[in-house]
Amino acid sequence: MTKVALQLWSVKEAMEENPDNTIQALSEAGYDGVQLAGDYGKSGQEWKKLLSDNHLEAAGIHMPLTALESDSELDHWIAFSKEIGNTKLIIPFLEEDWRTLEGYKKLADLMNKALSKLSEAGLRLGYHHHDFEFVSIEPGMTGWDVIEEMTDQDDVYFEIDVYWTEYASIHTYNLLDRLKERVFSIHLKDMIEENGHKRTAAIGNGNLDLKGFADRVDTEWLIVEQEHFDGDPLEEVKPSANVVKGWYK
Repeated sequence: MTKVALQLWSVKEAMEENPDNTIQALSEAGYDGVQLAGDYGKSGQEWKKLLSDNHLEAAGIHMPLTALESDSELDHWIAFSKEIGNTKLIIPFLEEDWRTLEGYKKLADLMNKALSKLSEAGLRLGYHHHDFEFVSIEPGMTGWDVIEEMTDQDDVYFEIDVYWTEYASIHTYNLLDRLKERVFSIHLKDMIEENGHKRTAAIGNGNLDLKGFADRVDTEWLIVEQEHFDGDPLEEVKPSANVVKGWYK
């Protein structure tokens, strides 16, 4: 069965205002789980109850890069993950001062060094990209090249965001085929172009072959995300759960 989750960054304002009501609304909209972007001020036990009460599961956590530089911070996310039943920890973003050859090498090294502790805890580690990773940092080399080639080929995974690969003019099908089992999560968000500018859209409202991308990977979860809205974000993301599920009926 295909399980569909929402990356909660999509509804960050609603989560800040009333996380309990927001999670309930997502469950009622047909989502099977949520992917966290932080803990929203709640403990692991509070999250466990909130998810259980709404029949939802954790489909990954976006944790800060600083967790790879601090044993205590990483221990927090390990313990938090165990409490809520999460199995994937994902680095979601790289600040601009890291986007150099040395910065990407440092990132790869930090990810590799964290593997032993995470593996012992039954967790997997991944990286979520945007478009800047595909920009040249040296002649013939991008930040993505460094991350893909210098991280552990067996135990460091990727969360491919198909909007950002297409935005960066990367051949998404080829990337997914090359990475194969290293893709442990995928972000689905549609794209529309207005007056020469690209922006995200609700699933099915844009021009990307999202089902084709989803069919290319073997993942437990399909993660919906949206960053641009015409109205209330919570209302706009609700239909996407059933649109994705409808692909497989």
